[in-house]
Amino acid sequence: MAKKSIKTSINCNPVDNCWIKLVLDKRTNKATDEYPVAICFTIERKRYYFKLTSIAYQKEKYFNEVCSVTNSRSLLMPVYKEWEKILDGYREKVVKLNKTQSLTIDAIRTYLTGEQQYGEVGMSFVGVWENTINRMKIEGRVGTAENYQWALNSFNRIVGKVVGFKVDKNVIAKWDDGMKNGVKIDGVLTGKIADATRGMYLRTCRVVWNECIRQGYLTEDKYPFSNKDKTLISIPRGKRRQQSYLSVDEMTELYKIFKEKRYPVEWDYSYKKRAHDSLGLFLAQYLCNGFNLADAGRLTYNRTYFAEGGRAFEFMRKKTSARSNSMSVVIVPIIEPLKVILDEIGAKPEKDAYVFPQIFNGATDETLRRKLTVQENSNIKDRMNRICKEVLGWDKVVSGTWARHSFATNLKLAGVEELYISESMGHSQGNDVTSGYQDMYPLEIRFRNNNKLLNIEKEEKTIDIDKLSKKEMKELLKKLMEK
Repeated sequence: MAKKSIKTSINCNPVDNCWIKLVLDKRTNKATDEYPVAICFTIERKRYYFKLTSIAYQKEKYFNEVCSVTNSRSLLMPVYKEWEKILDGYREKVVKLNKTQSLTIDAIRTYLTGEQQYGEVGMSFVGVWENTINRMKIEGRVGTAENYQWALNSFNRIVGKVVGFKVDKNVIAKWDDGMKNGVKIDGVLTGKIADATRGMYLRTCRVVWNECIRQGYLTEDKYPFSNKDKTLISIPRGKRRQQSYLSVDEMTELYKIFKEKRYPVEWDYSYKKRAHDSLGLFLAQYLCNGFNLADAGRLTYNRTYFAEGGRAFEFMRKKTSARSNSMSVVIVPIIEPLKVILDEIGAKPEKDAYVFPQIFNGATDETLRRKLTVQENSNIKDRMNRICKEVLGWDKVVSGTWARHSFATNLKLAGVEELYISESMGHSQGNDVTSGYQDMYPLEIRFRNNNKLLNIEKEEKTIDIDKLSKKEMKELLKKLMEK
């Protein structure tokens, strides 16, 4: 009768060039006859032993008997199955890691322990965060990169140094508590921020965490965020901004002030001019589907503008252009009030020229553009508040974001379908939906919907045909054909 062979490990199929097995690690423990159980990873003769805490130290004789069991009725078979299941779990981890990068012993060690090895560049949670910021800067997403940097600064200030990928729910909870209540550094309370900012920072961290999972550095079972599980980190939602808008009648009042240049006599000429320009930009944001100043600064008289006879703008939202497909464009019908504003504060229509060059003032560097946009937003807010208070007697603190909220709210109250509103504002809807937008909303429907943004009575004017230029005659014929 052949002697039963004794096995000293439990093996599984390799992953690419990595061999994996469950072994008894007898390398260092010489004090007793019990040894830790480990997963041994081997790549090109280089080994890494990952000690298991889920299996108690074992004597060599018993360990080998479990590894050698073959009889399904054996009392050792359940133990063998449990150990085999653990081994398969680590093999699956290596499979996931192999989908994101080439397998090395150092990469596996970092993935399983979170410890950054000497000589590894950027292989840490903070490193992935910094790489994300750098990528956004390269993509021209300077504003978003700044937000991510502010969040990282807050994380480092409150949590302190984090080595490798040694982050978990407790680390994020410490940061979250510090943002809510502040922390004392050198006897001074610091780090406390508003809930809205805290929510933004946590969402930033969540993006970085998901990127670490995608790259294989963190596992999904350690995910720390949930608004349902009370034991995990809840990200506060932003406050609803239902009241942060101006009605159609209020927007119409502002448009009349712009058209009539009705400003207080005590304002000097230069301030009236600046206030007039800011009011025009605010109204343009509202009438251009609620776009922000970053979009306004990049808006050009492109091919679509001339192809449509000066009746429409087309652009990609700056905020979503880096992650949207080429079909996710915004179409703005140039209704008559918007044309009046363009004639007053817009540049002369020339191919590929900027519509509002005064926003960036020729700057091409994205960091400088970001600063100029922030400054212009501040100018608009200050001047709009003076117009509201000193001209109209309103007790409202109006900012550029009100233009966007007003566009959405007023069209919704006017009965315009939400799909049109969402598409017009450049919201991502998924490829299957966006692919049909151009056919779904022809320009005439866009004119009909956006004309509901203001209460403007059309005045019938006597036209002297003999004095019309060829261009004006062409536009007149177009309007007659539309009726």
